[in-house]
Amino acid sequence: MASRMHRDMKRKRVHFDHHHRGSRHGHLSRNKFMQLPYPRVYKPERNHTSDRGRKFLHGRPFLRVQTNQQAQPHIQQEFPTNKGLGSGIKKLLNIIIKDLQPLSSVNIEAPLSQSSIRCELQSFYRTKRVEVQRSVNKAHNLVLSAELWSSNKNTFYLTVAGHLINENWELKSYVLDTAHLIHKSTAESVVEQLLRISKEWNITEKTQFVVTNVDGIKRAQNNIRKWTFIPCFAFTLDKVVRETLSDWELLLRKCQQIVAFFHQSDEASQHLQKHRISLKLQSRELTQSSGLKWLPTFYMLKTILEQWPAIFEVFVDKRVDLCLNENERKIVDQIVKVLDVLKEATLKVGRQGFISISNIIPVVQMLQERLRNLGMMENRIAQKLSEKCDYHIGKINQILWFRVCTALDPQYKTSVLRDSSIEDVKAEIKRQMRESKSVCHKSRSDESVLLNYWEMKDISGSTLEFWRNLPEEFRKLSSVARKNLSVVSTVIPMENVHQMKESQIINRRNCLEPENLNMILFLNSNL
Repeated sequence: MASRMHRDMKRKRVHFDHHHRGSRHGHLSRNKFMQLPYPRVYKPERNHTSDRGRKFLHGRPFLRVQTNQQAQPHIQQEFPTNKGLGSGIKKLLNIIIKDLQPLSSVNIEAPLSQSSIRCELQSFYRTKRVEVQRSVNKAHNLVLSAELWSSNKNTFYLTVAGHLINENWELKSYVLDTAHLIHKSTAESVVEQLLRISKEWNITEKTQFVVTNVDGIKRAQNNIRKWTFIPCFAFTLDKVVRETLSDWELLLRKCQQIVAFFHQSDEASQHLQKHRISLKLQSRELTQSSGLKWLPTFYMLKTILEQWPAIFEVFVDKRVDLCLNENERKIVDQIVKVLDVLKEATLKVGRQGFISISNIIPVVQMLQERLRNLGMMENRIAQKLSEKCDYHIGKINQILWFRVCTALDPQYKTSVLRDSSIEDVKAEIKRQMRESKSVCHKSRSDESVLLNYWEMKDISGSTLEFWRNLPEEFRKLSSVARKNLSVVSTVIPMENVHQMKESQIINRRNCLEPENLNMILFLNSNL
């Protein structure tokens, strides 16, 4: 009897492939990657209602899609759907794609079914994929970014995006694929998936640079030696700060306990507010950091320092043994000053979207100079962070392709041109100009074009506007600039780097079913 029940349970498991039926891991070969979209049979789910009347599905709240004509659309944009399915399925697709909702959490009313919704999702995915493929095909050069992330400790994914500067000199980014790394999350498996994705999109030969947050990937690139792997700048800074603050982890945990004390007690919070008023301090809420991420940690420590006189009064009144001694407050102050410099550096990189890597050299130069100044004031945190920056970032102003990218940005070229020798940069740019497929009808030598660009001053507007408005004689140099300026500095948009908490897209994508995740993330990012 038990054996029969076991067989019945196995039949109900999700099928990940037409030819590999069974559990998620049991019958898939190590080199077999799941192809999308997958067929899946949906069965009606039983709905449960809580005491308050709120609908729940398997213990989680689920969404009810209104299909009447008076219902307001979830968002303004509606997706194209097959004829005859009506407006209800459009609204449902809006919810699933824009809010990153798993299909299992959405309640479908007759005549809609989950199987029809999934078929419609697949259809829309295929249509949009053709559009993205068309845009990618037009590009002569493409830069890839590879973000390794996990929904839990044992489930890893790789989201690969392509970045290009189009004919209108606009930096465009397209998510191409999200691979479920079933068996392993090593650098070798990431390289395998990058090769697979680049071949499927026919971009292997177009790709020269890959920006990634995967450690050790440079040692695993034997099959694609012509690709240059670049560490994600934001990921590198996170690693630098994490290693720097490791010696003071107990102090940071104590600060988290201080914030938690006031968050968990309304009475303590009220007393804190009274002392704020009496001491004429700003009424700013204490913020908690999640883990030891540097930006939430910065704001947490900063607010503790600002409000410490009021916090101290509450601890004395309540006889709470969480007071920071003088040495601890001194260390917290040093950490805040260092992380403030780091915050300023990341803001200089950019605030929105993906940003070209061309400004990283001047940003790192500014960061190191500020850290050295703090180190001269006996700031131990700054001294250690500077050492970690040297180790993980190194002398990037001596890396040729880094210098070329910076030299082709008119806003930051002076940080390279002031170097004692730029002959290697000039030689590399002229080499790329000779290989350029752009045809220039005006007969000026590459040397004179490059010299003319070097001498340009008083540049206004954005970098891409500058190159878009240059005359015909700069076409070959513009082609080289388009190729190098499309190299981005991070694997995630800059607004996610500056967020205090995990972004909604990061939180919600963790809940998506693996067989639908690629389609939904693809549509969410490329609309």
